[in-house]
Formats: sequence, C-alpha cells, structure tokens
Amino acid sequence: MFIYNAAKSIVVRLSCFSMYTPGIDSKAVTLMIRFKDADGTWKRRPAARGANGRVKPGFALIDGRPMAVHDGTYDLRFTVDRKTVYPPVGDKAAAADTKRQRFELKSAVKAQADEAGVVVIDSPESKTLKATAAAYIDNKTKNGFAEAAIQATLVTAEFMRVAKCARVDQVTQEDFFRYHSWLRKNQCGDRTVSNKHMRAASWLRFAGIDPKQIPPKPRYELTLPDMYTSAHISALLDAAEPYNRILILLGLKCGLRDQELMHVEFSDINWEGSSLRVRSKPQYGFGVKTWEQRNVPVPGDLLEELKRWQKKHAGQSIILGTKNKKPNTKLLLSLKRLAWRAGLNCGRCKSCLEHNQCQEYTLHRFRRTYITKMLRALKGDVRTVMAFAGHKDIASTMRYLVPESAEETQTVVNSVVW
Repeated sequence: MFIYNAAKSIVVRLSCFSMYTPGIDSKAVTLMIRFKDADGTWKRRPAARGANGRVKPGFALIDGRPMAVHDGTYDLRFTVDRKTVYPPVGDKAAAADTKRQRFELKSAVKAQADEAGVVVIDSPESKTLKATAAAYIDNKTKNGFAEAAIQATLVTAEFMRVAKCARVDQVTQEDFFRYHSWLRKNQCGDRTVSNKHMRAASWLRFAGIDPKQIPPKPRYELTLPDMYTSAHISALLDAAEPYNRILILLGLKCGLRDQELMHVEFSDINWEGSSLRVRSKPQYGFGVKTWEQRNVPVPGDLLEELKRWQKKHAGQSIILGTKNKKPNTKLLLSLKRLAWRAGLNCGRCKSCLEHNQCQEYTLHRFRRTYITKMLRALKGDVRTVMAFAGHKDIASTMRYLVPESAEETQTVVNSVVW
C-alpha cells in the first residue's frame, strides 16, 4: 500500500518479504546448492533445473550438466557493494527457489522505488506456529535440554490443536485462555496448567510474539510434595520383574530425574567409593539439567544388586537400556503398567478410566520420596541434600522440608502436655 508522510513523500510497505539488503545488484540472484564432494570438501554450484524450469532436488549444475550431489543445502548468490554473499535459504529445493523469486522481486521493486523517489518500508514475514515450534524444539535438543525438548513437543502440539490461528502474529491472549480451559477439561491440575503455560510462553517468545499477547501465568495453590509410602514401594517391588526392580531402586535410593534414569550407565558407578556420578551423555543428546555434574551416594544393598545386574548384562553400557542397547524412552509407561498389575491404580483419574495408567504413579515421585527421606535422615542438612539432588537453588530443596506423617509423629504429639 502507499502512505504519504508529512513531507508528502510516498512510502511502500512490503509485508511478504524479509531479506532485502541495501546495495544489492538485483540483476544477478542465483540459487546455489552447497554440497560435500567425494574428497570431503564443501563446494557450491548453481542448482540444476529440469525441463519444466523447476529446481531438481539434490542436483547441481556441474560443467553444464545436472549431477546428483549429497548433503545439499541451498544458498542465494548475489553481490552487495561489489562483494559476493551467500545467505542460506534451507534444504528444500522448492522453498529455496520461492525465496529466491521473492528476494529477486523485492530487490527489483526497491531498485525501481529508488529511481522514483519512493521509500520502501520493510515488514517482517509472519511466522507459522508449526515452523517456530519445530525450530524451538530443535533449539532445545541441540543445546542438550532433552527433557525440555520432550515437554516442548507435547505443549506446542497441544497449543496448536486448540489455537484459532496458524501464525505467530495472530496469537492472542484468548488463545492462551482457550488452552488453559482445554487442559483443565483434560483433568490437568492447576500447577500443570501453569507449567504448560510457561512452556508455551517460552516457545512463543522465542518465535517473536508481541509480549502483550501473553497473559500472566495462572496461579495455583502450592501443594506439599507427595511421596510413595512404604506400602506403595513394597507392593511395586513385589509385582516387579528384575528390570523394573532396578528402575524402582535407582529412582528411590539415588533420586535420579526421569532423563537421568534413562541415560545412567554402569561406567557412572564408582564401585569402590559407593557413589554414582550424574553427567551428560552427548552421544545420546542428553545434558545434565543444571549443567553441573554431581556424585550421589549409593546404598550398599543397591550396589550389590547393580553388580549382579551388570554381570547378567555383559556388554551393555546403559543400566536400563533397551535390547538394542539404547536409552529406554518408555520407563514411565513401564512403571504405570507395573502399578496396574500390582492393583495400585486409584480408579478415579481419567488415565485410569481410559488407559489403565494411573496419573498418581510417576518416576519423579521416587525423586520426591528420596529428597524428603534424605532430609529427615540427615536431620535437615539442606546443603548436603541439595548437592545430592542437583538443585540449583536451596529453595527447591527446602520445599521438601515437610513435617513427618501423622503416624510417624503421633507418639510425640500424644506426649505433649497441653
């Protein structure tokens, strides 16, 4: 559209282009494919086209002939102030050529506008929710936040399912409120709704949303941490086969997080020092949550069980690995099935009624039980338990400084002279 400013000069707003560079030679914009040659060196050649004029995916024009190449990605080639530049435009041939066409058209419009004394105002291209979600998840994965990437995959899919729009600049506070209502209808608690809100907000801030369109996070009542009782533990262990027994004992007696349980290896154990080192596993894309390794003491009885488990699984590095010797991503499902077999399902929650997978039974509940019991055993030594748990701040550990159960304190209460 055309807008006149106070000086009566004409302004053109281009909303569909976002790559204009001042000083470009608009007459020579070439789509290039960058690929690795047989000798392992990276090269660029013009992208080859078929008889219909479309780019042939994975083909470069070499010595005037189209030839297939490997690991190809696309760049544009043009000059800016007599210097050749190669901005990347992705690895999809059709999408890359579309960007070339848009860029070429925009540059031509700018050149003509300069001649006519018209000012061009650039408006950034609107981003889709789907594309930014994929980029956000990829960012978390590449930065070693495996658990955050898993949560982001779930939350972004849920949000897009209920949002009434497809693009980031179309998201409003109403979309967030609609998402909150959808979560509550699916029996998510207030704390879960708040946590999922924060994950969705983190994604959309990453995508460049207007901050005004993100409402404050929902408030929730801060509940006491729930633990497994001795009866729960006994029932689970009685019903567990050897694999799930090791899973329960590692979660309960070492306080490991879900992803830590998934990636813990025999090599992490100091057999002489009776400790387990929690550390990143780059080969599996796993990074320690706080970016700090920690040593966790291993009780003697668990150490003996781990020694026997290792002997039965010679040649396997991951303690709870799959038959293919890879991290097991279904440990939580395994626990829920065990709880159902042990007759422990609550029978009330939606997960119980629809899938026989009670929401009360989680791997993280073992960790909460561990931290609470350790604080009681160490007489409130918060600093030591904080180190064992791998918490970044002391407040996270102090949350578990809760009174003992009524049964454990009844004798003391009865002895009070009122």
